Amino acid sequence: MKYDIVTIGDASEDVFIKPSEMKVGTSRAHLSGRVVSFELGEKIPIDEVDYDIGGSACNTSVGFSRMGLKSSIVTVVGKDSPADKVLQRLRSEKVDIKNVIINPEMKTNFAVVILTEDGERTILVYHGLRDYREVKLKKTLEAKWFFLAPLGENADEIIDDLVSVAARQGARIAWNPGAHQIKNGVSHYRNLLRNVEVLFVNKEEAIKLIDYPVRPQEEEVLKKLNQLGAKIVVMTNGKEGAKVFDGKRFYHIGIYDVAKRVDATGAGDSFATGFVSRLVILPIGSEITKEIITEGLKYGVINSAAVVSKMGAQAGLMTRGQMEAAVAEASGLMVDIWE
Repeated sequence: MKYDIVTIGDASEDVFIKPSEMKVGTSRAHLSGRVVSFELGEKIPIDEVDYDIGGSACNTSVGFSRMGLKSSIVTVVGKDSPADKVLQRLRSEKVDIKNVIINPEMKTNFAVVILTEDGERTILVYHGLRDYREVKLKKTLEAKWFFLAPLGENADEIIDDLVSVAARQGARIAWNPGAHQIKNGVSHYRNLLRNVEVLFVNKEEAIKLIDYPVRPQEEEVLKKLNQLGAKIVVMTNGKEGAKVFDGKRFYHIGIYDVAKRVDATGAGDSFATGFVSRLVILPIGSEITKEIITEGLKYGVINSAAVVSKMGAQAGLMTRGQMEAAVAEASGLMVDIWE
């Protein structure tokens, strides 16, 4: 079976909590400038609790499936209750689970998401999958696209294998590097970057990835990552929206407003899902034109807005029909393009 797209990375069970006595303050010692705090030794009441399934590879595989694509996921889970919930969700969303690896010796990834009143969150993560050499691609796996989600330690083997498989099949790669990959820097991933069709980073990640000694202009960062090999570089910047460079043109789109921001978890995954989906829909070998990139940006911000308006990273993910209708209605959603 040849898939439209296969995601590679993590899957987890997520618990969302909103403590009633949590304090949100400011701090110059932290990059975001904001902190949350509790009284040490106190029993903190929780106003709300919700349970969901998450992990970047899991979120994107579900998102691609909802967009009508033949989707599968390569991940490792334990043989426990969280794994059962992950697999149940994937089945219910028509994501093929034949490429999921079950390791009874490990515990499945687990996360506690602490929510604030304004929809921001802090995530406590337990990584049951600690050695990413356990993540394997089956020799029979075929796909038009691969989406490489954030990975942990010892991921070089799966990355090298992916590059080899994609080159052999003529498949395209979309890559969203995680904290470990950002820390390693671009020099560690030169071979991967030369084979990446679309690279997703936020502004801070992009600057760290190329390890600039001074804070550069956004366009300079986009150009540098493109010169290193990534054909299309997508850089998100929170409420400022996203910028893209395709080697010729720059693109910018603002955020798509929602009535209420409930939970920011999965905003990046849903944006990437929307953008890549528009590219995957193209026939094999088709050129990715500026019109397709423009539509991809609209797909991304609309999908992200739908997700942050609901609890969890997957509830708001849109179907292809919903997306096409939303794009048609969003006449005021503009993309600026310049060279």
